[in-house]
Amino acid sequence: MDAVRKRIAGAIADRGLTYKQVSIELGKNHAYMQQYLDRGIPAKLSEDVRGRLSEILDIPESELGAKAGRSSRPPAGDVASLAIRGGAGIGSPEGVLSHDNGEVYADHINGFWSFPEPVKAGWRNMPQVYSLPVTGDSMEPTLASGSYVFVDMTHTVPQPEDIYACDFGDGLSIKRLQLVPRTDKIKVMSDNERYDDHELRRDEVRVYGRVVAWFQWRG
Repeated sequence: MDAVRKRIAGAIADRGLTYKQVSIELGKNHAYMQQYLDRGIPAKLSEDVRGRLSEILDIPESELGAKAGRSSRPPAGDVASLAIRGGAGIGSPEGVLSHDNGEVYADHINGFWSFPEPVKAGWRNMPQVYSLPVTGDSMEPTLASGSYVFVDMTHTVPQPEDIYACDFGDGLSIKRLQLVPRTDKIKVMSDNERYDDHELRRDEVRVYGRVVAWFQWRG
């Protein structure tokens, strides 16, 4: 076990926590910390995980493998806002660059949203929720162009039917998805009746996460 892992394991023990508890606080599966500490998977902590772990264990990120002068999510807010667009029709949506575990690279983050405690209490996976602006009109009247959606990136299976951030070949899009029963297909739908629905194979659609909230000005 390397020095960083020993430091983390010691801090968890000192605080009377379990690996499972810390994993859940990170918004990960129950075995995440045990796999990282005992099996070396992943080899290194992503910037977002390292930042959150620093908060949980009250350890400077420099002791968790961060390069000097660098941190992941500064304590500037609750939900990171991404400098990428989710297309909902006309436009040229950009792709999402992320780590293998689905966490978005810190270079995409251009700000933060802050929320009062009663609102945060209802968000189960806030460390893995990201915000991004919507372009296009295919999800109107539900989502107007210029809206901001909040995407829970732990929810990558499109069930139940709902609105998801996804990519089916044209870059990042915000669409309503539905698993087609007894098939290997996903139905990709727009709320705007001007746009056709499509059925694609599940392996043709990458689901980044479920839209759990959105914000838009009503003018």
